[in-house]
Amino acid sequence: MAQVFPTSAQVIYDTLAADPTFPGLLGSYEFKAGQTLPAISIVSAGEDMPSIRNVQGVECIIQDAGSTESMSYLTDASYPVVTWSLFLVAWNPAKGADLQVATERALQRFVGASAIQVVGVADGLGALVQNKIIIKSNMPIIPAS
Repeated sequence: MAQVFPTSAQVIYDTLAADPTFPGLLGSYEFKAGQTLPAISIVSAGEDMPSIRNVQGVECIIQDAGSTESMSYLTDASYPVVTWSLFLVAWNPAKGADLQVATERALQRFVGASAIQVVGVADGLGALVQNKIIIKSNMPIIPAS
């Protein structure tokens, strides 16, 4: 089986959405039209989700652009390596322990990924804690188990 790499935000989304465990660790988006969907999305940094009434549980936000650096190994040819950012946010009624379980499951899918706890939510919004997961495009995706 050929190795697959996280070369885009969509590949990361598809990997996590198809995981047998990860979607069950997420909360939900409730839209103004009454529709409820799993709380996983791809957005541009700073972009608001349209028409959301409420978010509950653990939310997964994948940014659609990453940091890029030029890499070169054995030849003079260089290639870009993108560092993708994925944020997991614990909204009520989720707790930090729920966020931790989701973080660990996501890390199990991406070789060399790391997570840091960041506090970037405004008081009063209901978010309790969030983790930033850092995924490099030149590290393979681990098949689901």
